[in-house]
Amino acid sequence: MSLRILFLGEGTSDSGITTHIRRIAIDHGFQVVITDPLVERLPASRRRTVRSKLEVITEIGGAYELIVIHRDADRDGREPRLREIELAVNSVMPDTPFVGVIPIRMTEAWLMLDERDLRIVAGNPNGRMSIDLPRPKFVETIPDPKAVLAEKLALASGLSGRKLIKFKQRFPEHRRQLLDRIDPTGPICDVSSWNSFNEDLLSGLQRAARELQLGLRTPHARVRPPQMGCP
Repeated sequence: MSLRILFLGEGTSDSGITTHIRRIAIDHGFQVVITDPLVERLPASRRRTVRSKLEVITEIGGAYELIVIHRDADRDGREPRLREIELAVNSVMPDTPFVGVIPIRMTEAWLMLDERDLRIVAGNPNGRMSIDLPRPKFVETIPDPKAVLAEKLALASGLSGRKLIKFKQRFPEHRRQLLDRIDPTGPICDVSSWNSFNEDLLSGLQRAARELQLGLRTPHARVRPPQMGCP
């Protein structure tokens, strides 16, 4: 029997995380069905907080064995983000197992570790320009990973002038591709928040599976997947 997972990211370019949720689940023998609603199509007031997003999900309908919520740590750190997620889930979907995906400080810190992937996504796989990527053990100390990643992509592209301006406008798509391409056996293994994601997700999957076996979750037939706007 499949575990139904609700994934809530901060934006559509975070959807690449679901690739790794699915991979981790399969690697440990779990069958999963992941719902990744298009939260960016909601009114701004309804997507401002984790709680408001969850409230919309409950209004639309759907039942899940596990909720996975992505939230960058930013300046607040891991623990405050975990408390924020816990309070939101407990107030809207109490007793539902949940997992927080909390990159330090931003998801972009996970995306600037593999030089080959970065050059491929930048459209210049054979480029020779030095891009001087940070070491994995120190990448979480970078104050603004988003700005650094954008800079590294621009360098890797080898572009200039108007072509570079247009290239920079595609940053969300480049970010999504890099997230999807993360090699789970590569340099990311030395990043603590990535390891926490893997460990926490496995723990959440195990709890969700136990509760499903005990009949503590609603039957699959009652599920109505959320539809957030026209495709």
